[in-house]
Amino acid sequence: MAKDKEKGVTIVIKKVQAGHAGGHGGAWKVAYADFVTAMMAFFLVLWLTSADEETKAIVSHYFNHPNTPYNKGRDEKSAEAIPLGEKLGQGDSVSNGAEGQVPEDLVQKPLRDLKEEVESKLGDITFGLELDSDVDVLKFSIPGDELFVAGGVEIRKDAYKRLDQLAGIFKKVQGNVLIEGHLDKKPPISGEDPYLFSTERAISVMHYFVKNQKMDEERFCPRGIASRRAWSMNTRGLASDDVRNRRVEFTVSLKNICSE
Repeated sequence: MAKDKEKGVTIVIKKVQAGHAGGHGGAWKVAYADFVTAMMAFFLVLWLTSADEETKAIVSHYFNHPNTPYNKGRDEKSAEAIPLGEKLGQGDSVSNGAEGQVPEDLVQKPLRDLKEEVESKLGDITFGLELDSDVDVLKFSIPGDELFVAGGVEIRKDAYKRLDQLAGIFKKVQGNVLIEGHLDKKPPISGEDPYLFSTERAISVMHYFVKNQKMDEERFCPRGIASRRAWSMNTRGLASDDVRNRRVEFTVSLKNICSE
């Protein structure tokens, strides 16, 4: 025991120095990104507060009239705020916009507005008005007797106002308009081929929009269907003598249906 005391006990103290994580760690990067964002916002506020009134008015007007796929460019004359989606006020969540609408509603809204306007302005002469949101098209028809001279392809003068209203509605959206001429089973009075005659009627409507309303011809696709897709059939399975069979059918789509 004495011998052990004479030798004593050796105590070794080892100091371990912690090294850096790879690349000094990544936590600081998040904080730095937040700092840079905050600084950008800060300098933007400084710039806006020091700008003159004209610049402030331009910036304010720009953000109150943003570009959308269906509303190109700012309205230079209007002082009314038209936010994205054309809905005022804040939504209650990221997915719900103002008035509780979800993004899908806002995307389809232009055609819904178009449907409502056709109903309000031309509802007394249109029929078959339907919006198919699955394929993104709006369809409706106008009897040919409302648009053309009897047995002909010329536009009636008293139909000009109706077509002007329709052109004003079409101008509010982008996309194409398919114009189809339809007939009943009776041959045209002119003796022309039914397909040619119905095509000429569709072209007459397109030419009215292009020449009288200065619309882009590329937006329209005229074609003749004759009696192939009759609205109503007789007992023999043929297109009946129904005014709705002698119609012009419009199909509006935000897509390029003319190339399909």
